[in-house]
Amino acid sequence: MAPETVDVIIVGCGPVGAMAANLLGLQGVKTLVVEKELSAHGQSRAISVDDEAQRIFQSAGLEGELGPGFHPCHTLRYLDDRLRSLAEVDFANLDQPFGHYVGAFFQQPRMEAVLRRGMARFEHVELWQGREVESFVQDGEGITVRVRECGTEKSVTVRARYLLACDGSHSTIRRKLDLKLEGTTALEHSLAITVSTASPEPDYTSYLCGPNRRGFIARTARDEMRFDIIVDPGADLEAVRQPEHVRSLISHYVDPATVTIRSVNVHSYHSRIVDRWRVGRAFLLGDAAHLMPPFLGQGLCAGFRDAANVTWKLARVLDGSADDSLLDTYEHERRGHVSEVIKSSDAMGRMMMTGGQVLARARNVLIQVLYRLPVTGEFIRQFKVKPAFALEKGFILGTQRAKAAPEGTYFPQPRVEATEGQRVLMDHVLGDGFVVLTRPGASQDTQREARTLAAELGARAWSVLSAERIGEPPPDAFVDTEGRLGAWFSRHDKDVVVLRPDRYVFGTATGPRLDGLRRALRGLIRPRPRGGASEVRRAG
Repeated sequence: MAPETVDVIIVGCGPVGAMAANLLGLQGVKTLVVEKELSAHGQSRAISVDDEAQRIFQSAGLEGELGPGFHPCHTLRYLDDRLRSLAEVDFANLDQPFGHYVGAFFQQPRMEAVLRRGMARFEHVELWQGREVESFVQDGEGITVRVRECGTEKSVTVRARYLLACDGSHSTIRRKLDLKLEGTTALEHSLAITVSTASPEPDYTSYLCGPNRRGFIARTARDEMRFDIIVDPGADLEAVRQPEHVRSLISHYVDPATVTIRSVNVHSYHSRIVDRWRVGRAFLLGDAAHLMPPFLGQGLCAGFRDAANVTWKLARVLDGSADDSLLDTYEHERRGHVSEVIKSSDAMGRMMMTGGQVLARARNVLIQVLYRLPVTGEFIRQFKVKPAFALEKGFILGTQRAKAAPEGTYFPQPRVEATEGQRVLMDHVLGDGFVVLTRPGASQDTQREARTLAAELGARAWSVLSAERIGEPPPDAFVDTEGRLGAWFSRHDKDVVVLRPDRYVFGTATGPRLDGLRRALRGLIRPRPRGGASEVRRAG
């Protein structure tokens, strides 16, 4: 019997694997997802998504689908043991450059259900549950995977062009590839407690900074809360999970009689990255590739970025509009980004989770002092503890980012007006694929050259118009109603920008001559054949 043949096989159907399957589905890529479990995981492990992760959710065509399982962060407080606020961040007053809440929480089983329903939109995406990868062999044309039915000896052979390992921190694929997770594991543990509530109150989003209780509390949905409490060194890890101890911990914040305890788990804090993200035709994503402390809530966000980064590149290589070498940039771009996130998370953890009566009290006094000072207070209030990251090398103009250059940065997403009176998030107008934008007031020569470059890429060219324009915009233009795009072009003194499908900036140019962009892209990105991503998206 001939083996099952697909373009991509994804191992693991957690949030990262399911997101990758949705993004590949939109690109028209024939995909098989192999999941060991017979049903989705019923517990919340990851709980937070930033604005970039929400934008990726939007790009998957699933914006707004989470419903009651999605909870924006309104106010973040740093609390001492007596629940006194040391400092706070009003998220309602923070800028939203990417069109979504700067911070939000979710109920993981609901998110996974949304992602799986999203996969079902595509006839060319199939999910095999209760199966696991037994073995695989690579060659110059593809990868042959032996998939076994769990609990039996039945197995089938699947032939794929590429494999994505999204099978978590204990990745079977990583082990079979003989890859190592490099880094450290903290000696401390945390107790993760998930409870159901009958009402949306109390609405905690708080770092716990007391000498006696350290950790984090968040409402993850209207009917759910999560407590992540640091366990004292040397504590009996079985004893801290007992109902009496759990109730005593949460009683400082809610009445235990008013909630239902759903799960109690002990976690370690890891700061680890796999030594290689690509081995031939196999790629590692999410927890299979990296593990990080939870203090900035970036674990799942990083996995979503992995999926957004590699899937558009795979789709391009598979349809012949890019060479396989494009896939090498996946590790170049994501490793540096993840390394910086881990460093920032480690630093936040060291600061916020300091234990002991003397050190913790001194830290809390320092937080209060810094919060009152103009510069450091603004740093805290604007939540700049989560820094903005750019791609330092990879598929960008010049392959290496110059200091303060726009190349490699994540492009903003304001609401724009494409038809008279209708304002939508910009990505809904741009669609998928590469995009060439010209600044408000760009010359006719510049706009003409931008359209020529876009045609060579098989991309779409758009003219950005200022909000002062009167009348309905033409079909190839939209209005910058917030002025955010005009400000971006002015800040960087650029007339043209080329955006990648994942909305990172590939390159920019000043004036009508776009020779540098044209030379950098020539031969690397070609027009896509008919039946590509945009047609599949419309059909879906």
